[in-house]
Amino acid sequence: MADTHWYAVRTVPGSQRMATVLEPANDETEADRVKRERRKGESIVERNIRNEGIEVYMPSFWAITQHQRTNKMSERRFPLLVGYAFVNIEQRDFERVRNIDGVLAFIRPSFDRGPIVFRDTDIGSLMFADFQTQQQWEREREQRLVLSQAHRRNALNKRLGLVFPKGRRKKVPLRMLAEAAIDELSAASRQHVLSILSELRKMDEEMDSCRASSTSLYSVA
Repeated sequence: MADTHWYAVRTVPGSQRMATVLEPANDETEADRVKRERRKGESIVERNIRNEGIEVYMPSFWAITQHQRTNKMSERRFPLLVGYAFVNIEQRDFERVRNIDGVLAFIRPSFDRGPIVFRDTDIGSLMFADFQTQQQWEREREQRLVLSQAHRRNALNKRLGLVFPKGRRKKVPLRMLAEAAIDELSAASRQHVLSILSELRKMDEEMDSCRASSTSLYSVA
């Protein structure tokens, strides 16, 4: 097997944005699913490079962002070194990497010298630090989700409470009461309660998905 080395490449502006979610194939195996899950959050340039069968590493971090229009909170992955990524290739693969969409050029110390070679130990140290940060992020995910949902759940439960008489509300949990009495409500109230219950179920599903999610290293696939 030919020797490979790590090199830094300059990326096209915008190519470090998160790519669209990979959809499962109809004949996806368990191994395929694990591999796809590990690519969660990969950037456009990482996907393009991996699709060419080339190993790539982009130091990164995760953060929670809020949509300006909908105020929806979401987890997003960002590059730690904006404009740069690392590829592990053989000498003959330079031109192939240069032709990949999202790659601008290899990093050189000067115009008349070759691309800078990075030691495996240097890249390995970055990967390990990335891994530890990702593990901590995963451990704190459920706590963040609980906090982000708390206000919304309280607001929805208050809206449910306005639909039912106070006497009944003290004896039975509001959500259970709403699900049991849904057919007794007027058409307008029924639709209102159904929309609230639907949103509560979606939050439950989001929490279940969070708890079931693996702690794979997403930034190194």
